Amino acid sequence: MKNNYRKIFLAAMLVLFMAAGTFSQTTEIKRYMIVRSTPTYTLQFDIDYNQSVLELSGAYNDDYQSVSVFDGESFGADKGYGASILSKITLNERGSVRFTQSLTYNRILSYTFGDKKTVADDGKANYNCFTGGLGLEYNFTPAHRFKIYMGAELNASMINGDINVWFENRGVGAPYNETFKVTNSFRMGYGFVFGSEYLINDGFGLNLGARLINANAFLKEAKGTNADTEFKLRDDADPNLEFAGNNRKSFSFYSILAGVNFYFGVKEKRYKLN
Repeated sequence: MKNNYRKIFLAAMLVLFMAAGTFSQTTEIKRYMIVRSTPTYTLQFDIDYNQSVLELSGAYNDDYQSVSVFDGESFGADKGYGASILSKITLNERGSVRFTQSLTYNRILSYTFGDKKTVADDGKANYNCFTGGLGLEYNFTPAHRFKIYMGAELNASMINGDINVWFENRGVGAPYNETFKVTNSFRMGYGFVFGSEYLINDGFGLNLGARLINANAFLKEAKGTNADTEFKLRDDADPNLEFAGNNRKSFSFYSILAGVNFYFGVKEKRYKLN
């Protein structure tokens, strides 16, 4: 009897082992490694916060200086805002080199958030800068979600604006203001950009960066007479012409960029690991 029980027990254990082996074969987990390619095309939308530098900057301690603008020492601007659209086309398989095209509008003012009525000088200057650029960009981490890049471009700009000059008229009469108009002025220049992107998914991401633009490196001029109230941007030197002065002036500013990216052409490959 005991031998029969022992045989039944051994037969049951054998059935359990066979069933377990069969179950393990049917529930085998297959592992894959997923690799995504870099985007072949990127479309980027940004809002810009601007800070003037060099001769474009002319509001010191939030105080516009009419004399320096009228004498041609500076353009009299300070900060501003704008928006930009960038298109990026990948040129190599790794995705590290991109051809960029940009369209940007920037408004740069003496007083960005209202006029300063508390200062003695009741003048101001406001400029519009419409810029298109072509350039190259190097992406240091093309295969990662977090991408770091830097680039350079050649650009062309149309600059216009208005200048309000306060004449103190000391010892002659009461102070007064006079307004001058800067008509559309075509200039060429260059820009540099450094930034980062973070891919949320294959088609969408965020970006943050900084860009420096020198909008009038080429084609500077100073034309007209001192009787003109409307004239093109006087960025070349002419000591006998108002708003020109003794020095060639740079229309330069840097921008802090923040916005969103849309990615196209991302491909996915799966590699079986077992």
